Amino acid sequence: MVDRYVIYFSILSIIGYVYECFAMTLWEGKWDNRGFLFGPAIPIYGAGALFGTILFTYFIRDYTPMMVFLIGMAASAVLEYSVHYALEQIFHAYWWDYSKAPFNLNGRICLPASIGFGIAALIIVYVINPALLPVLEGMNENLCQILAIVLTFLFTLDFTLTVSILSGFMNRVESMDSFINEHMDSFIGNILNEEKGLDKKFYGAVDKIEDVRKRLISARIEKVVSSMNHLYKIAISRVKRFTGRNAGRMNDMLGTIKRRLKKEEENER
Repeated sequence: MVDRYVIYFSILSIIGYVYECFAMTLWEGKWDNRGFLFGPAIPIYGAGALFGTILFTYFIRDYTPMMVFLIGMAASAVLEYSVHYALEQIFHAYWWDYSKAPFNLNGRICLPASIGFGIAALIIVYVINPALLPVLEGMNENLCQILAIVLTFLFTLDFTLTVSILSGFMNRVESMDSFINEHMDSFIGNILNEEKGLDKKFYGAVDKIEDVRKRLISARIEKVVSSMNHLYKIAISRVKRFTGRNAGRMNDMLGTIKRRLKKEEENER
């Protein structure tokens, strides 16, 4: 049974990815490759669908479409808010932002999205499950085990790679800050030596220091981004925003990466 749950979770994660990309492309007016992982799967959809399937199979057997819609809407809101909060606490970043959508709560959930998930619950319970579950139940046991092992391996590998890239990104930003601070300490020392009568030339010295710092940061960001491979850039570009310590620098670098990828796409056309 667990093997079939793994397969079901994987299939619905992929379906969720397709839905999310399609919905957000319509919302944004341009192709939007969604998801936390490299692969074409969004686990939150698989988890929500699996939870709903278990709920309406073993715990609530006498249900109506309105019950499915309301429970799907409420459960998805709790799940989406919790996952958004957890990702922000763990990685100091978030991958979706509803702050501009009507009736949103801290940008983590919003009424239109929750209604969409309620409709998705209806589709899963009344359309997808009647077609998919009998197929899974009729699958050979050995085949189920092999598929479950392969899918678990792929999800684990993808998750590990994504986490590794995010951690590496944070380390690169911290290293870049150390490099900038070291060079700025030396530069400021030279400025102070040059600007005798500092009380009269203070503002000129400050402007010069700030200008050099901005140019140094910009040049260093370009160098760091240039050293990233394409997959690395794609993984980072899916982040909507970074928060917490070093957020400013990380978001500057995120903006540079997104501009680079956009330019690359335009050049390929």
